[in-house]
Amino acid sequence: MSCIKRYECTLSPELLEKAVKELNEPRDNEKRLQAIDELRNNYDAEKFGPLVREDDEFFLRFLRAKKFNQKKALTVLQNYHNVKKEFKEVFGKVNNPAVLTPIIEKEVMMMLPGVAKNGAAVMLSRHGLIDKDMDIYDFMAYGVFSMEKLLEDEAIQINGIATIKDLENFNMTFFTKISPLALGKMTKVWQEAMPMRYKESHVVNEGTFYDVIMAIVRPFLKKKLLDRIHLHGTNFKGIHEFIDPSILPPYLDGTGPDPDGLAKLWGETLMEDMPQDTAL
Repeated sequence: MSCIKRYECTLSPELLEKAVKELNEPRDNEKRLQAIDELRNNYDAEKFGPLVREDDEFFLRFLRAKKFNQKKALTVLQNYHNVKKEFKEVFGKVNNPAVLTPIIEKEVMMMLPGVAKNGAAVMLSRHGLIDKDMDIYDFMAYGVFSMEKLLEDEAIQINGIATIKDLENFNMTFFTKISPLALGKMTKVWQEAMPMRYKESHVVNEGTFYDVIMAIVRPFLKKKLLDRIHLHGTNFKGIHEFIDPSILPPYLDGTGPDPDGLAKLWGETLMEDMPQDTAL
């Protein structure tokens, strides 16, 4: 412990207040550090393997995700390490992100400027850009790698994430390549192993095939997440109730930046994390 640089709170007064009120985060940093140490000391390395990180900031994201409930935070922390061992088809790629360069360059995902009305960061994904021949595990790893990057931001740890999934031109052939076993594993990653607060999910241009997708996915999803999915079809103005049009791209009836530029910027952000000697 003596060699670990301890966390020092640099949150803005507004963000700290939200963390205290909504996430039960201690206002006093010494109490915050005590909570971090308790989580660190309760982790069973013999059962779940060595910790991938031991810095205070790493443990803090799990505590925030579960509103400083030690038992729940520990479960997610252990699940996180478990899936890294058991789902190597995805996490082998996350650990070697250079192999994800081709899908990153497809510019499927991007972060919108600003935040949703509830304060959550907003990620837009254009699933129609996914090549039907793309490796499904590449796409899954791409999503995890993106979320890991977002979790570096304390504001996102506290405020959470909102997503917009654009399914225009989405090729069902790609989806049918997912085995029920892989789908179950991936759903477990998102719901039980990633220390992210998922606030809302908006789906546009879903078409009739969405019912087919949901028939397969629904059994794996918890009611809390299902209740946060909003279908908009081609009525993009319905999103405005949740996300101000000033940050939405023009094709979603917004006045924000062009999505291609945002996607390029997000790709560059992800590429910055890649080891220079292995990047493709």
